[in-house]
Amino acid sequence: MGRALLFVLLLVPTGANAQVPDLSGYEYWFDQADADNERVLVPFTSPGQTVSLSNEQLVAAALSVGQHRLHIRLRDQAGRWSSTLFRSFLIHRSGPFQVISGEYWFDQDDANRQPFTLTPGGSVSITLNTPAAGLSVGQHRVHYRLRDDQGAWSSVLARKFLVTAEGPHELVLLRYWSEPVPQNPSDMTEVPITPAVQVLDIVDDVLFCNWSSTGQTDVYFQLQDNHGQWSSVITRGIDVDAVSAPPAATAVSGAAVVLDNSAQTYTTTAVPGASYYVWTLPAGWSGTSTGNTINVTTGAPGEDGWVIVTAGNGCGIGEPDSVFVTITGTGVPTDGTTGILLFPNPSTGLVTIALPDAAGAERLQVFNAQGVMVRDERPIPGDRLSLDLIGSAEGLYTVRLHRHAKITDLRVMLRR
Repeated sequence: MGRALLFVLLLVPTGANAQVPDLSGYEYWFDQADADNERVLVPFTSPGQTVSLSNEQLVAAALSVGQHRLHIRLRDQAGRWSSTLFRSFLIHRSGPFQVISGEYWFDQDDANRQPFTLTPGGSVSITLNTPAAGLSVGQHRVHYRLRDDQGAWSSVLARKFLVTAEGPHELVLLRYWSEPVPQNPSDMTEVPITPAVQVLDIVDDVLFCNWSSTGQTDVYFQLQDNHGQWSSVITRGIDVDAVSAPPAATAVSGAAVVLDNSAQTYTTTAVPGASYYVWTLPAGWSGTSTGNTINVTTGAPGEDGWVIVTAGNGCGIGEPDSVFVTITGTGVPTDGTTGILLFPNPSTGLVTIALPDAAGAERLQVFNAQGVMVRDERPIPGDRLSLDLIGSAEGLYTVRLHRHAKITDLRVMLRR
């Protein structure tokens, strides 16, 4: 059953010493057993010796297993008692003990504790293969405790764990900063990862936008996946060169006059520091690109408009550049290599000729259906030529252009 002896070392601090001539003894009792016949008197029998209560032993054999309290007081030779001291102590069963079972629960849900069994004997190794399907994605805590073959429970132990979303996992957002503060650093930069990837080379894919910290700097990185989960913080020492948004896009090239529903290509000169480009097309057109070239399908006649491009990077976007494009459903390209257009056709007299460059034409001649030359001009250089045939008779005319030592003939029909 219980231990037969209890050392008072648990009760009275070391150094509670007294001379026997002054003290005649002490008495003690357990719990509420303080009646005259329940208190135990222990007289001092060796006058003149120093008595240390720290070495006294008390009989506790009659006490049950569990929590108890010991009370003790001293008496002098005049029969006067000291104040009563007390200490709590625990009596447990005699071993050997074996751990045979336990229970666990998640977070604060201790009303739904789940039992588990263990094989008695030897050391205890616990692996909880717990069903956690009902837990939300994020941080959680599992609590567990063990019970021995005498029915006694251990203290409650706890471990943190993370529930993650099922894959596939792709990286969609990168953020980084240099200020070593626990929350909301002032220089945090967030960059969307488009398209999402499974592997990202951090050092090659970040920009340090107007940072006050330059040179060798500790930079902190975090990545977010497509389930909203953040990675641990990664620290790298990086030689930071502060940069900004790219400069303006320049020199958009491509046809300024096109046929309706035709395939066209527009290109802007590569912009230093740009990691992507944003193209804006007129209503009714189609085409997508994040590079400095875009392939489009033009709209219907009348859906003229600006083809606009802007260069950007993680620090922002620069100024745009653009070209205005006119659509004609009746323009006639002379062949697939010149890119020359004449419109409108048929015409009431005013005709426009669109050239692929600003060099223009050295000479422009117009012949009627009988082959008689009715116009001979030396036009001003430019990518558009205007031809006034309002006073000419109805019929078919040939417009001949002399460009770069080549001759191109175009046909136009005049109607009133």
